[in-house]
Amino acid sequence: MSIYSYNPRMDSTARELSVEQVAAKVDLNVDTIRYYQRLGLLKPPDRQGRRAVYRPDHVNRLIEIRRLASAGFTLAQIGRLSETTDGTDNLGGLAAEAAKARRLTRSEVASQAEVPEGLVALLCDNGLLEATLVDGEQFFDQGAVSMVRAGLAVSAAGVPLDELVNLAVDHAGNVDEIVRRAIALFEDHVDDDADGEAGDDDLVEVVHALLPAVTRLVAQHFHRSLVSRALERVAEGKRPAVANALIAADTEHLVVTCEWR
Repeated sequence: MSIYSYNPRMDSTARELSVEQVAAKVDLNVDTIRYYQRLGLLKPPDRQGRRAVYRPDHVNRLIEIRRLASAGFTLAQIGRLSETTDGTDNLGGLAAEAAKARRLTRSEVASQAEVPEGLVALLCDNGLLEATLVDGEQFFDQGAVSMVRAGLAVSAAGVPLDELVNLAVDHAGNVDEIVRRAIALFEDHVDDDADGEAGDDDLVEVVHALLPAVTRLVAQHFHRSLVSRALERVAEGKRPAVANALIAADTEHLVVTCEWR
């Protein structure tokens, strides 16, 4: 059972649950659930004499806590998000708050990637890292750290950094048009309502499922294209060193993954 899709109507005994039953349904231990209660993240159970009775709302709230925790929120942030959404399951609002909570400054990106801040500035100036401007200050998401680290790994293998930047700039220029068309395709065909207008919460759920799949598809296609073109160079007798290394590394078994953190 997915922790994101619990449906109490499918369970005739779901209206009244013990803490052990709740723990089993959301894959948490009892002590964790009680700890969330002490922090005020989860409302206390109802009481029937000495018996603590939990309801489907408790299960749904724990599902929400797990989802936010897996997205990188601290428990303190989860508590503040609950206050800003007035207790409603507003996924669109939570997603916006998540983006704010995970913002990094340029110096923080440099610190986490363990590079000089000037290098991050260089990548920004060449359009390789896109920042969000808030009150005139640049902010980045966590992906910027991964991009900087990946660039350094390629550079460490002997590729001149300036040539790597130029290649990435060319790639970014060609990708922009594909991205524009992808967004138009999404807007034209993702339609959850009969009237053709999906609600914010529904769209967040669609994006949550769709974006990793699309990212894997694009990355996997690039990987396959890279390997096939390198092997063609072997057949043509053109500088086979990289192709031979690809074969030796058994790149056919490379699996591209993408997941929410």
